[in-house]
Amino acid sequence: MTALAARVRELDAATAPTHELEAVHALEAACAVDDVVFTPAEAIAFMRAVPARAERRRWVAEDDGVVVGAAVLFRAPGSASAWVDVLVAHAARRRGLGRALLAGARAAAPGCVLIGEHATSAGSAFARAVGAVADVRRVRSVLELPTAALPRAEPPEGYRLRSWVGAAPDDLVQSYARARNAIADAPLADGEEPETWDVARVRDLEATLARRSRQSRVTVAVEAAGDVVAFTELRVSPPPTRYAATDDTAVVAAHRRRGLGRAVKAESLARLRADRPDIGAVATTNAEDNVAMLALNAQLGFRPSSLWTVSVLRPDR
Repeated sequence: MTALAARVRELDAATAPTHELEAVHALEAACAVDDVVFTPAEAIAFMRAVPARAERRRWVAEDDGVVVGAAVLFRAPGSASAWVDVLVAHAARRRGLGRALLAGARAAAPGCVLIGEHATSAGSAFARAVGAVADVRRVRSVLELPTAALPRAEPPEGYRLRSWVGAAPDDLVQSYARARNAIADAPLADGEEPETWDVARVRDLEATLARRSRQSRVTVAVEAAGDVVAFTELRVSPPPTRYAATDDTAVVAAHRRRGLGRAVKAESLARLRADRPDIGAVATTNAEDNVAMLALNAQLGFRPSSLWTVSVLRPDR
């Protein structure tokens, strides 16, 4: 195959035939750094169901009808930054496909800072070659849930824990949405814009997860006045499945250093273990500079499994 022989085209995941999405998933699995990957059914549901308040566009590179490369762009509406993933099959590399796929993403988000991450020497070389600059690093960690020695979830005096599966209760959704903005304190890449949460975005995400048959499991700490001041969210597919994933965990700034992060995570994991004996492991990812959360994860039994470097590509490069 030559670069000219390959065809790069945009893929509409909402209407694409299932076999095309299965081919994209097979490429993702082949390029995976570890075994924390979606099943084909999970991947297809993820590709097809997109939050209304988000932009997600995909491209594939094909040779003789075989998918040998793929790219995806994630962007919040109006954001000046976007996340992009580019994958090329091992046998099809060094032929310009990665650059061609990236060109599609750049054209779709003109003027945007593009942010991606890699955990291999090949990914690092590609990022440098296209002009991206290495920035923050992120640690992926895995907890073997069945054997984890989880501490007791004991919130400090003046706080109580609440948990739910699916949609947030009406009496908590407003303060829960506000509390989710505490994640903006986590280390960001240069040029990356923090996410902004409100009730509409929470409900949009809940509806999207339902369309994906993906279960959201949330545990929060509530202060005496009734507001959510700490939270953690786990996401998991219907049984049987091996992996669950932590989405975000954060504590509102005024309530930090009181053990609330530990309490909500320990409670959430204990509930997951009790409810879902099919889950063998929980994966989570944190910035390498987020020392407090990495230390908390280590106390809970999480162990690092891979290290990812976030690279930033500015529009003038």
